[in-house]
Amino acid sequence: MTNSSDLGVELDQMPTHEESVRTNHDRLLTIPEAAACLSVSRSSIYRLFDAGELRWVRVCASRRVSTAEINRFIAEHTQAAS
Repeated sequence: MTNSSDLGVELDQMPTHEESVRTNHDRLLTIPEAAACLSVSRSSIYRLFDAGELRWVRVCASRRVSTAEINRFIAEHTQAAS
């Protein structure tokens, strides 16, 4: 089993899941992965698709969501503290 020190990376230097999503704009996520990124259910992802709030890409018979789209969605739905 490989641990983080074997890779030359300390745990406190490893990117968080959120940072990984932000830096990997070319990755296409499955529905469960997109749901996990937004901390919502798979059903909620499909509702966001149907409402036109979250864009998707068709890959063969499957839908995928780009990490750039996840970031766009978060940015558009982030409210500043008042």
